[in-house]
Amino acid sequence: MPFVVIPDTHSVLVTVTDSAFREVAHAMGTIDTTLPPGIYRIEQRFGGEVESRLVEVGTEAFTERLALPRMPTPTPVEGTPTTREDHREAATRWSTRSTHGEGPPTLMVLIRNLRRGWQLDPFALEIADGTGAAVDGGAGGWEPAGGQEWSAWSCQLPPGGYRLRLRRQPADGLPLAQALHVLDGWTTLVFVSNGPQGPQPQFASIQMVRQGVGWQPTDRTHDLAMEAALSGLRQGIDLVSTRQLLRLFDSRSVSGSVNPFVGTIGVHALLLHPAPDLERIGSILEHLVPYAPFHPDIAALCTLLDEPVPPVTSPPMLAASCRLLVRADAADHGILQDGSVAESAAAHLVGRGVWTTWLEQERRQGAARGGPVPRAAGEAGDAGGTRRSSRAAAADPADRVKRYVREIASVEDKSVDDVLSSMEPKDLCRRTGLPHKAVDQAIEELRSPQGE
Repeated sequence: MPFVVIPDTHSVLVTVTDSAFREVAHAMGTIDTTLPPGIYRIEQRFGGEVESRLVEVGTEAFTERLALPRMPTPTPVEGTPTTREDHREAATRWSTRSTHGEGPPTLMVLIRNLRRGWQLDPFALEIADGTGAAVDGGAGGWEPAGGQEWSAWSCQLPPGGYRLRLRRQPADGLPLAQALHVLDGWTTLVFVSNGPQGPQPQFASIQMVRQGVGWQPTDRTHDLAMEAALSGLRQGIDLVSTRQLLRLFDSRSVSGSVNPFVGTIGVHALLLHPAPDLERIGSILEHLVPYAPFHPDIAALCTLLDEPVPPVTSPPMLAASCRLLVRADAADHGILQDGSVAESAAAHLVGRGVWTTWLEQERRQGAARGGPVPRAAGEAGDAGGTRRSSRAAAADPADRVKRYVREIASVEDKSVDDVLSSMEPKDLCRRTGLPHKAVDQAIEELRSPQGE
């Protein structure tokens, strides 16, 4: 019999199994096939949510429409369980008007309650420039809602790297920063959910729209596809079809030009496929570079093409981009410019979600010590799944490399010199997830008379 399943959006993965639990159909979006009468299970997966139902196919054509799985989204997308009209209005308004300064903004941050009643500190976040100096004007630069259900900040900032962080010293005493980037002619939109413990920038959804155009609440298909792609990147799994990603790349109908950040998210999602098409990825990047020649995330992706990449000074927004830059820097010293914020962020990266988040060294000196610490990127937890001690995670990058080499020497019953002789520096960079400068320093110290 004809069997048609129509999900609410093309970004939903639909799988159909029969009564013997055998898969009989699957697709991103609509399924249109034929099946014999019987009992079937329809499963739909959107982002991190999975919903299923049992249906019966009889002697007539079967058609089923599926409501969108109830996945919470930091972006107030219509049809999701966490959308609200006042939040959509705030996003539309403050993505085209500045709460701080004049003119159409190039950066907007919207903190929003995903559940009514949670306490929201409207001034909990701070925006700083590449040097770490605050640029948000303090509490006076933010526009809070009367009912404390959202708080917005927007401003026309020059192109370049910025960072998002908690305004007050965190309870664990560790000042963390999250990378943002402003591109000439575009507005970077940062949607941050507020949880029971305060804002959660590590779970933010980030978009980029043409400056002056603002966020478009009517472009629901685009927003849902972006949410699905970001969810896949958070989980490290392929959740968006190639066809859907290629549709994302063509955003001319909304902004009138190619959207560099949509392309960046899409390429990273393509890299999650079991056999990524590097030729196609190369053609996409060649198309994106003219629109954002100095964007660190695009520079990171260009390292996949084995072509010259100018030194990167600002951290990329995506942690996956940061790892690509570390790998490229190991083979070609200087991709991460020595002494830059990008190098410091890569050396002090913490495993905290899809976005580049690092321990700010310039704010760390007076920080309290001894509290829980996010796991340092590249460091595994113990057998019980717990994180390393705060001392291990917060250690100087060179010390982390030296500790790693000594552990190898102990396990393999070798001397430190033997381990260093058998392992190239670029392999140490890859294994520790650290840029070449930290690895070179560690090797020099290990080989010195006091190294042992």
